[in-house]
Amino acid sequence: MRKKLFLVSLIIGLLLGITSCSDDRKLVNLALKKGEKVYLLPYNIDKNALEKQLSEEKTPTISNSAQIIEDRGAIYVEPKDFEKIVNLIAGNYVLFEEKESSHDGYVALDDKDIFEYKINNVNTEKIGQQIKEGVIQIYSPSQTKSLEIVWNSLPEPKAKKNCIVKRLWVVKHPYPGKTVGDYQNAVVINLNDIVAFYDNGTILKYEESDEILYIIQ
Repeated sequence: MRKKLFLVSLIIGLLLGITSCSDDRKLVNLALKKGEKVYLLPYNIDKNALEKQLSEEKTPTISNSAQIIEDRGAIYVEPKDFEKIVNLIAGNYVLFEEKESSHDGYVALDDKDIFEYKINNVNTEKIGQQIKEGVIQIYSPSQTKSLEIVWNSLPEPKAKKNCIVKRLWVVKHPYPGKTVGDYQNAVVINLNDIVAFYDNGTILKYEESDEILYIIQ
């Protein structure tokens, strides 16, 4: 009986150890799905550069281009990865047909001004001390409506408008054979809210096994 209990405890311990080594941030590729066709977003999202690559019969580089956080059916993203995803949700893209074994082509960002990012200096109560305030403004393709996202990153993450602070489990590997995990606060944007803002029928689907976030339209 003791041996069985020991084995059960050992297995549970191993499973917990494996789970604790999993980072809350998931690296993904971004793919646009239209009907039955799938278009991958390459590392270089510039449409002119992508067109040139394909005309020279070069294969675009595909790399895990964003980090997402999935929690209770909602998908979140940090501001640094937001621009690429919001452009796809908004329909601000160009498609390139290039049949491959796993996908039907590539997608690059178009030129509509639907995304603005700036940093404001904000004075504090202490004389001579300022904090940096991040501001993102997104627009509908017709420019008839907009949504503002505001946050501070320093001295600590603070969500001010249309974003939240989430406590994330972060795993680092300072050197080979060493794994360190810790909780960190981070400002994140709920992509479900962005889908609701554009209200164009977009659906988000995260395929963990393929490490892909599908933007389905």
